[in-house]
Amino acid sequence: MHMDRAIFDLQLTMEAISAYIVICSLLDEGLFPALSLVRARWNGNEQSLRNALHELMQHNVVNADPTVFDGEPLTIRSRGKWRRGLTV
Repeated sequence: MHMDRAIFDLQLTMEAISAYIVICSLLDEGLFPALSLVRARWNGNEQSLRNALHELMQHNVVNADPTVFDGEPLTIRSRGKWRRGLTV
């Protein structure tokens, strides 16, 4: 299981936490968490997905900018590298 419950301690938006959960679910299924797969499971619009992933990047939860690297996997960084207390 890839999901770390410490994600809730960052006090992220509901959209950012949802994006994190989607990425974790892909990893749990053994799938490559590319933006296209995240997008296919996303219930919101494209802008809300981009905002959510940008917020995860700002907090150093994910490693890549999906707006630039569409083919790159979205890798979740370890909890120790996450940034707390940022305003979004």
